[in-house]
Amino acid sequence: MLNMLVKLNEWRKMRFPDGQAPSVRVCRREIDLGTLPGKRIGRCYYVDLEREKDATGDEMLDDLLSH
Repeated sequence: MLNMLVKLNEWRKMRFPDGQAPSVRVCRREIDLGTLPGKRIGRCYYVDLEREKDATGDEMLDDLLSH
């Protein structure tokens, strides 16, 4: 499966209505913790759209389904 990475700021604009998005800091923390599928490349954060779309919200189930 090909990873479709989108810059964090672009993802926030696409995913949430104006003024409703969580802060960049919160999103970065969620990526670092692994609860938001994405990665840090250098100083930039990206969200993996394919993995986010397939996520169930249950960490253990998502881990099982990813193998």
